[in-house]
Amino acid sequence: MSEHIWRQKGWPYLTWNNKELLHILGEVRNRQGRLAGKASLLGMDLKKEMLLKTVSNDIVRSAELENETLDETAVRASVAHRLKIHLARQLKTDPAVDRTVQTMIDALQNYRQPVTEETILGWHEAFGQNAGMHHPAPLEPDNADSCLLHLHNPADIRDETARFLKWYNTRHPTDPVIKAGIAHLRFTCIQPFSNGNGYIARLLTDIFLTRADGFPQHFYSLSAQIARQRELYSRMLLQAQHDSLDITEWLMWFLYCFEAALIEAENILTRTLEKSKFWEKYRLIRLNERQVRMINILWEGADCRLTSSYWANINLCSPDTALRDIQDLIHKNILHRKSSGGRSTCYELN
Repeated sequence: MSEHIWRQKGWPYLTWNNKELLHILGEVRNRQGRLAGKASLLGMDLKKEMLLKTVSNDIVRSAELENETLDETAVRASVAHRLKIHLARQLKTDPAVDRTVQTMIDALQNYRQPVTEETILGWHEAFGQNAGMHHPAPLEPDNADSCLLHLHNPADIRDETARFLKWYNTRHPTDPVIKAGIAHLRFTCIQPFSNGNGYIARLLTDIFLTRADGFPQHFYSLSAQIARQRELYSRMLLQAQHDSLDITEWLMWFLYCFEAALIEAENILTRTLEKSKFWEKYRLIRLNERQVRMINILWEGADCRLTSSYWANINLCSPDTALRDIQDLIHKNILHRKSSGGRSTCYELN
């Protein structure tokens, strides 16, 4: 493997092939617009529900990429509190989790503000509350043996960080989505801390993506998509850090990863809108609690074969009761038989 790119002549002036990126960047921008359009169709309650799910998932998955496990219930409670979303059931919060949530939400809500060294130190301190991170001196690594800890000289780290922040806060004609991918790579090359650099790199990336959207309400999670491709992400990042100053390949991967996150978000929004229309259509139809529960499970996209026995197990009722519930929904034109054959009979939503 070749030397780190930050040692190469010409660093940090990275290059890329605009022609190769043009098509995928256009697709990404188109999907961003479509996602914003669909989000605008959501009512206030549905929009809050989507934001709660997306932001909570993003925070949990970002921690997962740092080999940390956050209590999802505590994250959800904290996100709801910060976004002023009412929960039907009061959930217990955790002070450490709450600080992480507050930091990430505040950073995105103030996405137009410049990022300073003090800002990054504050983020690092907040993220370190979760797993008792060792805090080295400001912007200086400790003696930890890390394959990604490239800059061992504290002076180099301070200089590189200052140069990075100047670039980060300077307006460029570069598309903010492209700049997000560059920022992610450059910060991971600097690695100013022994822990938590991934948190900060993803937050810096999200700020540029928020600037590209023009509003701080995200209905997608890039961290969740990166977590799905974790091994490939690590390989691509390591390769980019040891390749040449031409980072076209890294940016291509980054754009495809972002596109996948947007596709997933659009699919979820589509299901949410269809579910809303469904309940509007059947709002006057009388249904019992078991029927409402099972219909919502089906709308959530649960990977299950809806049979009378599955219905009985989920609702803790008798097979006869389950069958009556199902037949009632068939009569009301809400369910239909997907296949037949005794015990193998299953059902799905119309």
